[in-house]
Amino acid sequence: MNEKQRVLIIDSDRISCTAIKYALADYGIGAYYTLSVVEGIECLMRHNYQLVILDISLSEAGGLQLLRFMRQMKDMPILVLSSQGGIEYRERAYQMGADDFMEKPLELRECLIRAQSLLRRYNAAAPPLPSQRRYTIVNLANLLVDPMTRRTLYNGQELELSRREFDLLYLLASHEGRVLTHEQLRYYVWGDDFAGDENKAIPVSVSRLRQKLDGGRFIESVRGVGYRFNDPSHKKE
Repeated sequence: MNEKQRVLIIDSDRISCTAIKYALADYGIGAYYTLSVVEGIECLMRHNYQLVILDISLSEAGGLQLLRFMRQMKDMPILVLSSQGGIEYRERAYQMGADDFMEKPLELRECLIRAQSLLRRYNAAAPPLPSQRRYTIVNLANLLVDPMTRRTLYNGQELELSRREFDLLYLLASHEGRVLTHEQLRYYVWGDDFAGDENKAIPVSVSRLRQKLDGGRFIESVRGVGYRFNDPSHKKE
């Protein structure tokens, strides 16, 4: 069994849990399950998982709020299961942090395919740069970037950032003063399997970030190399 592939199933339905567990085990994926929210959160706090399969119908406190809380805890993908359907409910689930959504009753084969797809994408993602701590809050001149909640505050106002804009900003800001190459930005933000044109994608995202940060005083272009993030408060008048 591949111990690097660890899946946590949180569902009050034991039959559903065991069916998913053994289906994953057939593919060498280590799966573990809990029947309660409390036990599930304890497992997340104690161990690392590459995927969580979460039934948001089991939470008395509100399944969507539970989903949001778990998304803030860790950055692994979350496959949401729910007895509720409808596009509006699905949309809210994605907004709260779901990476995929399936209605119950489950089609086990489809659940397995989706779980494998999420695992492939997670395992293909690049690890943090050397010395980077995944959940370090960046606090610079009037700018706060919190990777745990994925919130960005600038001059006391929250910025609306896309997923890649946030990842790009956090990567640059957490290495303030250091030049990051185009290759590093592509690898750590877009992924090694990015099939688009990085010569367009990176500058466009940088330009959008600059607009949201009142111009170019934070992000400096290093011609032919990449970009450097500067804290304006470090510059002499």
